Amino acid sequence: MPQRQDHTETEIRLAVESPGRFDDLPAFQPPRATEPKRRHIVTTYFDTPGRDLARRGLTLRIRRSDEERIQAVKSSARNGAANRRTEWEWPIDRDEPDLGLVASAPVVGDFPPDLAQRLQPTVVTDIVRTTRDVRLGGNVIEVAQDSGSIVAGEVNQPVQEVELELREGAPGALYRLALTLHAEAPVVVELESKPARGLRLRDGEGPHAAKSADVTLDHDVSLVEGFRRMVENGSVHLLANRAAALAADPEGVHQARIAIRRLRSALQFFAPCLEPHAKELFNDDLRRLGRRLGEARNWDVFCLEALPQTFAQDGSGGEDEGAALVRQAAAARRAAAAGACAAELSSASFSALTLGLSAWAETGSERPALFGDRRLRQRLEDHAPELLDRLARKVAKRARSLAPDASPAELHPLRKSLKKLRYVVEFVSSLYPRKEIKRFLKRLKGLQKALGAINDSAMAIRLAEELAHGRLELALPVSVLAVGCERVRRSGMRQLDKQWVAFRRQDPFWL
Repeated sequence: MPQRQDHTETEIRLAVESPGRFDDLPAFQPPRATEPKRRHIVTTYFDTPGRDLARRGLTLRIRRSDEERIQAVKSSARNGAANRRTEWEWPIDRDEPDLGLVASAPVVGDFPPDLAQRLQPTVVTDIVRTTRDVRLGGNVIEVAQDSGSIVAGEVNQPVQEVELELREGAPGALYRLALTLHAEAPVVVELESKPARGLRLRDGEGPHAAKSADVTLDHDVSLVEGFRRMVENGSVHLLANRAAALAADPEGVHQARIAIRRLRSALQFFAPCLEPHAKELFNDDLRRLGRRLGEARNWDVFCLEALPQTFAQDGSGGEDEGAALVRQAAAARRAAAAGACAAELSSASFSALTLGLSAWAETGSERPALFGDRRLRQRLEDHAPELLDRLARKVAKRARSLAPDASPAELHPLRKSLKKLRYVVEFVSSLYPRKEIKRFLKRLKGLQKALGAINDSAMAIRLAEELAHGRLELALPVSVLAVGCERVRRSGMRQLDKQWVAFRRQDPFWL
């Protein structure tokens, strides 16, 4: 039986306009880099009609270059913008998979029992690849510049990418090199693998929105490592929803906005330990991006929820001309907001933000002294209570300052502080008893739901007033909307009183 080769690779995949654009970079020249090697590579990926391997996070492929053929199985896991994959390889002398070889790989237990009978080719990539090794400090990175295509059935898609794979050293070097490339010509982090894109092409599917994954922390994790994992988690969540948000998928926009809030919550949680200048730079840019996504999200909610609910409950039995005019005007504003959101997500500043934030967190994990606080090497579990209590005190302070008849605008700061507390509690939940976390989050979410209804009603009125400015023909349907929104606001205020009493009664689980 041919010898199996196992290794784990960590890489960043970057979409570019022209991979050859970087050939003359000083970092790519000897003695810092080896001479480039050029190969023509055709790779066939295999799966079942039901995509059993893809659903398990596995790929099975045969890669052909000249007369050499290599069969490989890969198991993937995310590491921020980087992809960390364990790979098992075997030389093979044919173009069909030999599952007898795979029997020696640890992941064979994840394979369906009847895989051999249902396996079929699904995606083919035809790539011209130029590779070189680049030395960056004490790190070695293989740079692969790919040009070619993905073929899936009758559909194909061009590929122009640069892959940075860590050969020796720490992951932070990948991000630093990616930022160097980005400074030369814009790049975009591509989370989705070539075979995954091919399967979507084959099935005629667009990009999907994705919810955040759980963060699992062990009890000995350090502050700096905890911060790195939270940034990693939030960055993946943001990048995973970029394509769906670009396609104006409302859930993609919503999830991307949540990802930004979660990243800002991590920055706020660790603020006493982080170098303040870098923290504020990232926080300011995340806030700016969040506002742009928030505008698109507000118009999505207005068009898809507020208007249908209002005009379904107004007793008219149908939509009159005024309501139709509001819908038309709102649809135009929604399209404009989606366009502005897409422009932001396609900008060079977005890539700089995602790569820069990951580079900062990874480099801080490798060299905590850069963050400027000795506590970062200590256990997160030992410091989490004081950091959580700091966020909880902010919630209590904002609640105390509110009058009984507080307006939605006055309630908004409390809503933001509760969101930060919730996201941080979710981040650190694996450090505490599950039952206590579940109870605390249930009451937090109850508060957020009430405050969200109040905020959405106020936002709907604001957007309706914007539409009606200078257009008095919209005054009547806007008044109908305002009456409905006021009803929602009063209901939200009643719920808020009840939920706040329940929230105040519980003891903080971290003390």
